[in-house]
Amino acid sequence: MSTPQLLDAPANVPGCAQYQQLAYLDAYDAVLNCDYAFVAYLETDSFGRRVRIKSSQTAGAVFEPDAMRSQARSTSAQGKPWFQWGYSFDPSPSDPRNIQFRVHVADGQPRELEIFVQLRQADGTAAAPKSVKFPWPA
Repeated sequence: MSTPQLLDAPANVPGCAQYQQLAYLDAYDAVLNCDYAFVAYLETDSFGRRVRIKSSQTAGAVFEPDAMRSQARSTSAQGKPWFQWGYSFDPSPSDPRNIQFRVHVADGQPRELEIFVQLRQADGTAAAPKSVKFPWPA
C-alpha cells in the first residue's frame, strides 16, 4: 500500500494552463517534526512551456527554457556537470539541512532536473539524503 502524496501539481482546467507531474519527493525533518514535500510539473499555456517545482515548506522554482539553455551553456563551458536554480537552503555548521534544485547539463544543454533534500534526525545530525531526477522536457 503506497502513501498518498503530501503535495500535488495543479489540476488541469479546460481552456487554461495544462499541467503534467514530472516528479515527487518528500522528506521528514525530525527536529521540526515536519514533512517537506516537493512536486515538479510541466506547465503549458499560451506563452509556452516551463517546469515548476512547488514545495510545501519552502519557496519553489521556475525553469524557463531560454534561461536554462543559457545557464547550461555557461555551466558546460566551465566544465561543471550541474548548476543550482531557484530556492536553496545550504548547510551550515549548526544546521545540516540541504535543499537544492539542480539542473544537470551535457553538451551545453539541460538534460535533467534534480530535487535534492537532506534534512535532520532528532539529534540534529544530518539524515540520509533523498533525491529524485527526471529528464528535462523536450
